[in-house]
Formats: sequence, structure tokens, C-alpha cells
Amino acid sequence: MTSELAAADVIARFEELGLALAIGLLMGVERGWRARHLDEGGRVAGVRTFALIGLLGGVCGVFAERFGGVPIAAGLLAVGGVIGLFQWMAERQAGRVDATPVIAAMAAFSLGAYAVVGDARVAAAAGVAATALLALKERVHGWVARLTWPELRATLLLLAMTVIVLPMLPDRNLGPWEALNPRAIWLLTVLIAAVSFAGYAAIRLAGPTAGPMLAGAAGGLASSTAATVSLARLAKQTPAAFAALIGGAMIANAVMFLRVCAVVAALRPELLGPVA
Repeated sequence: MTSELAAADVIARFEELGLALAIGLLMGVERGWRARHLDEGGRVAGVRTFALIGLLGGVCGVFAERFGGVPIAAGLLAVGGVIGLFQWMAERQAGRVDATPVIAAMAAFSLGAYAVVGDARVAAAAGVAATALLALKERVHGWVARLTWPELRATLLLLAMTVIVLPMLPDRNLGPWEALNPRAIWLLTVLIAAVSFAGYAAIRLAGPTAGPMLAGAAGGLASSTAATVSLARLAKQTPAAFAALIGGAMIANAVMFLRVCAVVAALRPELLGPVA
């Protein structure tokens, strides 16, 4: 029995270190692909270096189980210092500034360590997300360049309504007849604002014809009422897209019926026929 437990621990350790190596390798592939035009020795860190950084993070995570967080802290400082030094030398020769390679290397190390001391699923998801963010550099920069101040302000306002105000409101019925729930009312306000913002974004991305249709379909999944109100406001602001916005509102209400049928089918299948 003891030997079986020991073997299981060894297998689990191999899986953790394998994940740490895979995270570094994945991020290294993106880094190597981005610097593929450089000659051998012209890049600071590529596929092999990032794979080793991820594995090093995993090994430091193993040491941390016995010695505490000191190995992880020391390893992170060492990786940041070494990659930072070589990146500084490279940027000095090229005459430009870019901190992304250093931060990416530190992220690969940290996620490799977290694959051992934390949740492997979270570490794997974060590794994929970090690699995707690195790979979408041009698209993200282009999106930021096209972003206007009213759009940024609307995004911040929506986030403030959702993240700051909503959790602070009491989730209980108030008033003489206990008919008003502040959180429920504000949640509907947030839904209307979110659908309106999604509709505006859809029009910007997909055009004045297809955008409202996409916004209506997505809004109908959350709240057909909120979607209809938001699309009506957009119709007032953009008369040129009036017909498409009407179509989006109709799609939102059609999706609402499908959503109700899906809920009924999941909870009371015998009522699906009459409801349909």
C-alpha cells in the first residue's frame, strides 16, 4: 500500500512538472515565432529558454513545499534579472524599449511554479490566456488605436456599475410593501447598459446591418426587455440603421421564446408541448 501511494505521488509530480514545462513551451513557441526573422543568437529568449523557465518554476515550486516561498521568490528574481539584463542589452543596440519579453518570462516562471503549488487547471488556463494575449499584439494595439474617449468612458462606467455599485446594494425587498429590491433593479439597469454597449460594439465590428442582429441574439439570451430598450435607444441615435435595429429587437424576442422553452424542457419536459 505504501509503495502504491509513493508511486502515485511520483506520477503526480511528473504531471505537475510536465505541465510547468508545457506552459513555458507554449509561451516560448509564440515568442520564437514572433522573433523568427532574427538570426540565431539574435533573440533574448525563445522556445527552449521559455520551456526551461517554466520547468525551473515547477522545480522551485517543489522546493517551496519544503522550504516555503523563498525558492520561488529567489527564482523569480533571478529569471527577471537575467532576462532583463539581456533584454536591456538587446534593446540598447536596437534603439527601442520593450518590457514584454521580461514580463512574459516572469509569467512563465510564475505559472510553472503555480502548476505545482496551486491548481493545475488554473495554471494551464492562465498559460493559454497569456500566450493568446502575446499573440494578439497587433490586433490589440490596433483596437486601442481606434478606441475613442466616449467608448472608453462608457466601458469604465459599465464596469463601475457592475463591479463597484452592484455588490454594495442590499439584496432584499424594501419599501412599505417590500416590493423593491435595490440589487434586482440595478441588475436590470446593468443589463440594459451592457446590451446597449454590446449592440454598439457589434455595429462597430460587424457593420450597421449584421451588428444589430448579433446584438439582438446575444441580448435575448440575457434579457429580451433590456435588448429591446437598448436597441430602441440606438435606433434613435442612428436612424440609418433603423430597420436593422428593429430586426435585432425581433430576434431578441424570438430568442426569448427559445430560452423559455429550453428552461421548461430542462425542468418540466412534460410541459414543453403546451408551452411551445
